[in-house]
Amino acid sequence: MASTSEVPYPDLSSVADGVAAAVTAASPRTSVGFVLYDRESGKELASLGADEPYYTASVVKLLIAIDEVRDDTTGAWALPDADAVEDLTDMLEGSNDAIASAFWERNGGNAIVTRTAALLGLAHTTPPADPTQWGMAKTSAGDVLAIYQYLEDTVPDEIAQPILTALGNARNPADDGWDQYFGIPDGLSGMSWQVKQGWMILRSSLVLNTTGVVGGRYVVVLLTRQPPVSSAKGRAAVTAGIKTLAPLLARLNAT
Repeated sequence: MASTSEVPYPDLSSVADGVAAAVTAASPRTSVGFVLYDRESGKELASLGADEPYYTASVVKLLIAIDEVRDDTTGAWALPDADAVEDLTDMLEGSNDAIASAFWERNGGNAIVTRTAALLGLAHTTPPADPTQWGMAKTSAGDVLAIYQYLEDTVPDEIAQPILTALGNARNPADDGWDQYFGIPDGLSGMSWQVKQGWMILRSSLVLNTTGVVGGRYVVVLLTRQPPVSSAKGRAAVTAGIKTLAPLLARLNAT
């Protein structure tokens, strides 16, 4: 039987447009940054606005976690003590803001983003203008893809595994009470996932991001900047976009 990498992918030209159309149908005037990547074949299957900067919201916690387990002076990788590992786990599973703020302050604030962006080669990731507001760092869908590739392929397994396990155990609601099962968890509910979600309500917009590894194979990144709609409407729009991927992924998995 031919391997998946030898089978032509169906309808790739319409995938990204389909995601964006579903999002904007549910939440008009939404800006979308999107990437779908197949780790098995090493192919980017679809993308749209992948280099455009969006607010990270809690997606920046991926960089906070990577920075915590690497010594910037020596380049050595090591898990911190048990208490700090527990904090990292809670920061990712529950998207805990207080813990993220503690790591942010302790490890240099904006320098965390600067260091990790340089380490990973993230061309479109920048620290926040206000160094106390880590959620207002910016990144792109393409850079978030690179973060997951780095976690999966470069960080030593014994260091990456606790981080990836925490992403696979993202709990709902998040520690701030927010329903974080939008996008990937609800839109691709029949598949396993390791996700980092992001949400932030601004005066003039709603930031909602769903990112992660799906089925151990696909990296899915959907970043959105929506008009100031309700959180429920915004989450539904992101989920609608992700749901359009389900038939494609099912077909690829069956080949």
